[in-house]
Amino acid sequence: MLAVRSLLLFVLFAPAGLLAQERARPELRQEFWMSVGVTGRPSFLKDLLDKSTVKRIKTAGELGYRSADSFFAGKQVYLDLGAKYELSDHFTVGSEVRYAYRSDNGDRQRACALLQYQTKWERFDFGYRFDYQHNFRPIGEAREILRNKFSAGYNIRKFKLDPQFSVEFFQWAGYQGLLYFGTRYKLGTEWSPSKGHTFGLGIMHDRERAVYAPTYRFMLAVDYTLNLRKA
Repeated sequence: MLAVRSLLLFVLFAPAGLLAQERARPELRQEFWMSVGVTGRPSFLKDLLDKSTVKRIKTAGELGYRSADSFFAGKQVYLDLGAKYELSDHFTVGSEVRYAYRSDNGDRQRACALLQYQTKWERFDFGYRFDYQHNFRPIGEAREILRNKFSAGYNIRKFKLDPQFSVEFFQWAGYQGLLYFGTRYKLGTEWSPSKGHTFGLGIMHDRERAVYAPTYRFMLAVDYTLNLRKA
């Protein structure tokens, strides 16, 4: 009798469990990211600050485009403005603001404060970046974000396309405490055809966590940066 009851319970509830597992499978998306940026030195501050201080400041602007599954199905266009100050050969502090036009869910704005560390060992480059990101969203949504990014690169002798890898962890400091909700991986390279001009190419992968139906995204990222300091 007990075996019969167990069989009936399995028949009744197994389909629901299978459907729940089916819905919880990650949704896979493919996107294209493209950006154009300019970096330089705030020479207009040379009358207010000494020359050595101005040399340590770097300002930057970036205009970017992000697609949905189709290249022409625009998802987001954003503008970043930021500034960094080199505390030493290894440490940098800075800030950044972003305004993003989104076609699907309203415009968004955010502001970031960052701390960055960089070092070299033989032919390797290592880096760490911490971002405190405030999203201008209603209370209860993901407003305060902590981002920790670790990167490594290798300088191949007599080869211009050096590989670079990074992994970034996203945490939400909200009403649930400190919630780890996402990871971003990137494998890419950079190419400088001439002094001050840099093109970047990379494959990125985002994985959502701590949600019932996570989204896994694969992004092809292409960027160009003009460094006015070197151009």
